[in-house]
Amino acid sequence: MMQEAFLHHVWQFQKFNSLSLVSTQAEPIQVLKVGYHNAHAGADFLEAHIQIGVVEWVGSVEIHLKSSDWEQHTHQHDQSYGNVILHVVWENDREVYRHDGTIMPTLVVKDLIDVRLLQSYSAFMARPTQILCQGQFEEVPFIRKLGMLDKALLLRLEKKAHHIMELFAKCNQDWEDVAYRLLAKNFGFVVNAEPFMRLAENLPLKCIHKHRDNLFQIEAMVFGVAGLLEVIEENDDYQRSLKQEFKFLSAKYQLKPVIESHEWKFLRMRPANFPTVRLAQWAALIGKNANLFSLMIYFKDTQTIESLFSINTSPYWENHYRFGKSTETKVKSFGKSSFENILINTVVPLMAGYGRYKNEPILVDKAIAMLEEIKPEKNHILANWQELHLPIKNAADSQGALEWMKSFCHTKRCLSCEVGLFLLR
Repeated sequence: MMQEAFLHHVWQFQKFNSLSLVSTQAEPIQVLKVGYHNAHAGADFLEAHIQIGVVEWVGSVEIHLKSSDWEQHTHQHDQSYGNVILHVVWENDREVYRHDGTIMPTLVVKDLIDVRLLQSYSAFMARPTQILCQGQFEEVPFIRKLGMLDKALLLRLEKKAHHIMELFAKCNQDWEDVAYRLLAKNFGFVVNAEPFMRLAENLPLKCIHKHRDNLFQIEAMVFGVAGLLEVIEENDDYQRSLKQEFKFLSAKYQLKPVIESHEWKFLRMRPANFPTVRLAQWAALIGKNANLFSLMIYFKDTQTIESLFSINTSPYWENHYRFGKSTETKVKSFGKSSFENILINTVVPLMAGYGRYKNEPILVDKAIAMLEEIKPEKNHILANWQELHLPIKNAADSQGALEWMKSFCHTKRCLSCEVGLFLLR
């Protein structure tokens, strides 16, 4: 199936018979400059230089599979497409017009592309493997693979920064609240991220700050809003005491349970990662530190921020994984892998987002330097890359590799990938 990305590639590298080009209005076309590829909003190629008939034009080029896509995407009503000087299409199924009513010069490339290039592209895209180029990956120069890892990492950081800015808007532009909510989400890992996030949204940080010197009261609010004090386990005096305290605090701050106990996932998890344990650790952390955002942005080194996560929970959680069930073995404290997970998924995105907000690229550089100090993550996606001998030496590499798979391999954007471009050229 034809994709616009292929047509972008064809236009960018002029992979078609460019002699005697003629528009659908029978005017001769000469491409003097293809323009530069635009990955953001607006036309596909900017600052192109094209002669149509006897007139030379400088402007944008828009590319579609069908000419009618111009109207389908409502470009005729968008003034930002008013400087499009050429519409490049695979198939011309309709004449289209600019927002001012003038006809859009159109070039059809369907019959101009070498059939061998089409066959090569179609065969490449039809491969049944998850990584389409895996059979030829060894043929690609090492420098191109490293370049693609860097490109994917920067894309991942940009996407994370965008997410942070969206969260910043939801938090009424309060960076401390952004850090508080993001940290909550990542304490739940993937499985319990959603209920953890709802908990932070419904338990204001200002309530926590008013009781910073009393971990018991913070736990009462955390477990109460989390809905884990609704059903009291038999003979669990600590849980019963928390519920009694939450009754008082909920009346004082208009708090209420917002999560059903069954929404917390325990199945197929190691006890050290049970949401009850994570909630107890989170309560200890937010009670211990009043300015989480500042501490996570302006730390001196990794050791300094690691001390921030040296968490001591209340004594109850030293021999309990959940309410009503004690254990003879001591519950493990917040471990190294958990700390590194927080660095990767909380601290780094915060730095990228704040760096974008303040227009301080040095914060992004600092985030990347931090990733380079952390060992790489491990999962099945990274295992696939390692089978292809892609060098994944640290978390910067693993983050880049994950984004490479997500944004390029899974979506078959091979023509936006340095490796795919090398092989398809």
